[in-house]
Amino acid sequence: MNNTRKKTLAIVLRRTDFGEADRIVNLLTPGGKVSAMARGVRKPKSKLAGGIEFFALNEVVLIEGKSEMRTLSSARMREFFGEILKDFERTEFAYQAIKTVSWLCEQIESDNFFEILLTVFRSLNNFEIDLSLIKKWFNLKMAEFSGDEINLERDKNGKPLQADLTYSFDFYDKVFVEDSEGDFNANHIKFLRLMLSSQPQIISKVKGNEKILEDLKEVFLMLNKKQKNACVYF
Repeated sequence: MNNTRKKTLAIVLRRTDFGEADRIVNLLTPGGKVSAMARGVRKPKSKLAGGIEFFALNEVVLIEGKSEMRTLSSARMREFFGEILKDFERTEFAYQAIKTVSWLCEQIESDNFFEILLTVFRSLNNFEIDLSLIKKWFNLKMAEFSGDEINLERDKNGKPLQADLTYSFDFYDKVFVEDSEGDFNANHIKFLRLMLSSQPQIISKVKGNEKILEDLKEVFLMLNKKQKNACVYF
């Protein structure tokens, strides 16, 4: 069987030194997670080195053979999110996002992880977008794909959520409960729906988003805790 070459966009998830000059790279592509051998990449004049950096969108050519391990034929950086490295907390969360996505890719088949991680990098690179908002957006998106999503259509009794009612939140079942003295209303539910359908850059421009996010703080803490329990990297 002849080897085939495939050009694709890729984000580096992990790099492992191999032998004297090679490196195994785990890449996230629009089609999923793959591993490739970057031969000679640790040599001073390697043309591959600049195309397998963390916090970057890279364009790579992979040679596919009989084994699952591809060979990295060429790599060039298309977009580098270097501003992230200027802030410790943003850098820390970027690594956390990489590890979470890498772990979930092993559990769930989805074509969405690539765009989610790329959106995280672009958002973290923009210091006008609050880090707290990016974290909450990421946790909500990860919950959606890991089976821990919040029910934003019906309450605990199966009735459609109503604009004129208030609700409390059942943290165990991740669902709103009709409650005349509840802390949540249609604005909170609409905002959560917006977060699932939009990117942090758009959400950050919504008037009053800081107040709504503060109201929902305990809900997001619950989502973050569940991800930490599920992912050994946290």
